Amino acid sequence: MALPKNIRPEYTTTLPSTGKRIKYQPFTVREEKILVLAAESADPDEVTNAITNVLSNCITSPSDIKITELALFDIEYLFLKTRAKSAGEKIELKVTDPNDETFTVDHEINVDKITVSRDENHTDLIDLTDTCKVKMRYPDITFFNEGIDLSSIAAQIELMARCVSQVIVDEDEVIDRSEMTDAEVEDWLEGLTTEQFKKISDFFATMPKLNHTIKLKNTNTGKDFTVTLEGLQDFF
Repeated sequence: MALPKNIRPEYTTTLPSTGKRIKYQPFTVREEKILVLAAESADPDEVTNAITNVLSNCITSPSDIKITELALFDIEYLFLKTRAKSAGEKIELKVTDPNDETFTVDHEINVDKITVSRDENHTDLIDLTDTCKVKMRYPDITFFNEGIDLSSIAAQIELMARCVSQVIVDEDEVIDRSEMTDAEVEDWLEGLTTEQFKKISDFFATMPKLNHTIKLKNTNTGKDFTVTLEGLQDFF
């Protein structure tokens, strides 16, 4: 006699970047095992692959969704939503007072309270001149390990070059990233004015972020402290 086929419940949420409806299922035990082993390995590539593969298995609609093409904050949000329906809506963390590293406390977070924050002035279509615009794409899962580095001009140029989607000239000439080499894009970025360069840099500084702020009290000092968790690394 064949064993009955397991039927997983299905839930609905919206993609933070587009508002598009997404249907997903909770992790199976097999998928939970993959995530646990990846976390225990402490290998960033294994963690990235595990998150990508598990989400690919859990998202049921749209059927043609490509996890590797989603914005990183979309992936972080979907992972937490899926985890909540799989392992419970509570996450237990150890939180350290940034002003007193000797004080660490256990803290529980409800996943539903973790949100993607937005800047109302943020845009992915940036006017550089009256006749030239640049369309940016959000960092994807490949940035999970390395993060968003804005610490130097060289790092910013490398980051921008990877995230330029299109350059639009006079509204009717569109140059796609696939038509440009890395060297061409970097050379073009280096030729921008400081003001134009800052406009693109601001795209990364203001883009949506998965975050949650915790306010606690240090019982040793009697003083309150605040910690902001940001990105999936702080919740994984």
